[in-house]
Amino acid sequence: MPKARVLAVDDQRYFRELIEGLLTDEGYEVQTASSGEEALHILEREDFEIVVTDLVMPGIDGSQLVERIKERIPEQEIVMVTGVVDVKTAVEAMKQGATDYILKPFDRKTLTGSLEKILQRRRLRNEHARLMAENLEIMGVLSLYERVAGLFSTLALEPLGERLVEGLCLETRAQGGVLWIVEDLEDTRFKLQSARGIIRIDEEPEVFETSQLGEEFQTLMFEGRSTVRSLSRGGSGGQALYVPLRNSGHVVGIARLSDKLDSETFADLDRAAAEKFAGFGATAVVNALRFRALERRSFRDPTTKAYTLAYWYDVVRNEIQKAGRFGHRFSVIQMDIEGLAALRRSRSETQFIHWLELLVQHLGGALRATDLLATESESSYRVLLPETDALGAAVLKQRMREVLEKGRVLTGSEGESRLRVVLSSATYPTDATQLDALSEVLGRRLEENRVSTLSALSTGEHPFATLIETLLERAEPQAPEMPLQITRFLMDDLSRRPRDRGLLFISPGASLMPTVLEGIERLALAEARTELVLVADRRSDLASEDTVTWVAPTAAGTDRPFVLYYGDGPAYAMLTAHKQSAEGLGFFHTSDRVLVEHLVFQLQRDLGIPMTA
Repeated sequence: MPKARVLAVDDQRYFRELIEGLLTDEGYEVQTASSGEEALHILEREDFEIVVTDLVMPGIDGSQLVERIKERIPEQEIVMVTGVVDVKTAVEAMKQGATDYILKPFDRKTLTGSLEKILQRRRLRNEHARLMAENLEIMGVLSLYERVAGLFSTLALEPLGERLVEGLCLETRAQGGVLWIVEDLEDTRFKLQSARGIIRIDEEPEVFETSQLGEEFQTLMFEGRSTVRSLSRGGSGGQALYVPLRNSGHVVGIARLSDKLDSETFADLDRAAAEKFAGFGATAVVNALRFRALERRSFRDPTTKAYTLAYWYDVVRNEIQKAGRFGHRFSVIQMDIEGLAALRRSRSETQFIHWLELLVQHLGGALRATDLLATESESSYRVLLPETDALGAAVLKQRMREVLEKGRVLTGSEGESRLRVVLSSATYPTDATQLDALSEVLGRRLEENRVSTLSALSTGEHPFATLIETLLERAEPQAPEMPLQITRFLMDDLSRRPRDRGLLFISPGASLMPTVLEGIERLALAEARTELVLVADRRSDLASEDTVTWVAPTAAGTDRPFVLYYGDGPAYAMLTAHKQSAEGLGFFHTSDRVLVEHLVFQLQRDLGIPMTA
């Protein structure tokens, strides 16, 4: 094998043959060219380690040849051959890129020595580049190892999701990333878990099914390969890299990476790096999901089979972090059972445990799959309601009460006193933003429930109309303009809080109708989430008619003017008499949350209006 391939360029045949002979004897493979033009043509077709060229030649001289070669092959090694009088010109040529120069006349030792030094430097440079590449590869492997080790250092999904997105962004130089993870290993739904960079969380799907993925993602899902797709954002096109987290043939997560640094496109190297990291990430996700399933099984009360309060606290803390990051709401419920001590005394231990199991079974049937029921004691229970506002929590409280009533769980056997259930709820962030504060709200509202005006009324199965008449017996005379002022203030306040969801029942009568119609237009303009039920004859002149549910006055069983609001923020009820006495207008109003909640749901049942959590 030759030491190197050399191209010798000289317009004089003697020097061409001299160089060829000397170098061939030393083990080099030599090809010659008689001009700069011929040399350039040869270099277009073949590669040489070294070019040896004379400086003075007709046409393209040695200096020009160096310049032309360096334009095409910047790394080409070139030796300039020149006479003593042209040394200055040769030095200038070296400034243009020539590696070395030798003087005529030269001997074998001078020529081969120059080439040996060039080849030695070339070998050292290549070895240095190889070592640098190996070092960079080792550093990359170590960096990947550190990030992968970070994945396996936690079994909690929330911090794991953050580390996964961060690692994928580092591997691909992406500035934005979003991650969806399955709820459990048998699930086909992906839930939004983490985000990094400038991401509009409210524009991302919180949950999606595998079946919702288009055909273009079949490669992603079933072959476990990443794919690059266009990303439309605010009318401007972009590029996103979708990466599956696949373990044992099952995709447990999907990451979307975007906004690559310097507006570069995602290359094959990015995809390979992301897929390698995602492979480790998928294993970490599977471990976390298995641990969570085991944790849920182990953190159950042995008697009731509900979750323990300690586990409930941990889940709520995680929910606070998640809700704060993604701008979600959630609610918590506390249920206390009064009179349980007497029931325990009247039953054997086995019978009482069976009753507790039946209680928890019925409560579980009232809740959704995402809700979490925990036992604080035999007589006290907590419920976490993810992504549920105050109105949704009230709906679930009613459902819990109804399920216990229908299951006759509270009535007991003959001779046993009836149990009383007291329920309270609190909502993040409306009522509080910390776990201790939410617990304080729950406790305070339990006490409010016990001392509420509702507890002094004989409610039973009485319809809404009967409740109104009972409450109007407590009415006090007020100025006739007060109902108008309060109605206007309430509707203005709701239009200023358009994101708050609530239920507003209004029976305006003739006196309040103009004010109510104006308020409806303001609510529609603000795109408020308040659901409005108008107990009145339908009006055809209302521009925002589609935002109102109309109910005939006869359906409510009363023609008394009233206003009821329940939802995020303070609850409120206002009831008025028709006629004004000498002392003023008969008027009852309250912000008793327990009483207002009862009135709202009793009216909802009387009117047959469905309500969902």
